[in-house]
Amino acid sequence: MSATDTIDHQAGKVHRILGSGGVGLHVREWGPDGAQPILFIHGWSACYLAWHNQFDSALRERFRIVCMDLRGHGFSDKSLEPEAYQTGAHWADDVAAVMIELRLKRPVLVGWSYGGFVISDYLTRHGTTNVGAVNFVGAAVISSNPPTHVGERFIDGALMAASDDPAVMIEGVRHVVHATTFKPLPVADTERALVALGLTPPAVRAFLLMRTLDFTDTLAKLDRPCLITQGDEDCIVLPSMAEHIAASVPGATLSRYAACGHAPQQEYTERFNAKLTALAQQV
Repeated sequence: MSATDTIDHQAGKVHRILGSGGVGLHVREWGPDGAQPILFIHGWSACYLAWHNQFDSALRERFRIVCMDLRGHGFSDKSLEPEAYQTGAHWADDVAAVMIELRLKRPVLVGWSYGGFVISDYLTRHGTTNVGAVNFVGAAVISSNPPTHVGERFIDGALMAASDDPAVMIEGVRHVVHATTFKPLPVADTERALVALGLTPPAVRAFLLMRTLDFTDTLAKLDRPCLITQGDEDCIVLPSMAEHIAASVPGATLSRYAACGHAPQQEYTERFNAKLTALAQQV
């Protein structure tokens, strides 16, 4: 029996926080106010529900769990202006706004997939003064043209999911969801992911894909405990990306998951939560 089998779902406290440029951010939290905070940042086209195996687990009894919906995603505001998504300061200041509003002291930053870019945006602009540790989960830190360290299955599906043709867009979302894990998830989890991805407008997906980024220099300056969590069968953000992060961050720990795709937090929940607990204890 997994940890999530014994914990009932709780909606958590709901916050509406004003992010960069006046964007309203949907944020939820669980756990004791005085506990070590962990700030979870989801990936491309997802929402806070990507972390349901964390906030609906025993982690919330021990830590202050905070999950934010990124701008344009989930239940946060969804501007259709490209500049709202293509300026790193917006992403960085959104994270800072959540930290300030909720008074998060040296949180562990956990970034999945595109969340790796968001954490890197934050570190580039604000440094590590108020960061306790970092967990990159199947995370991307380089976006280039032509793409490197990113799988063709994701590129094909993402381009379709960014289409303004509804039929093409829906097929793209289905493609990405089914490519996310190495083995199929329970039906309820798959359906949850499909609905969650559907909350992001196709134009926002396209704006995110247009960014050209390389945070290698930022990673080299990361002076906090760093855990890199990577599925060996990840066909969305390839294992070579995790290897690059590990080679760039001084003293980083690379934790590889065999027979695992792009979502270790869902595919191997107990191990993932145990590793995250150990990282948080270092703060």
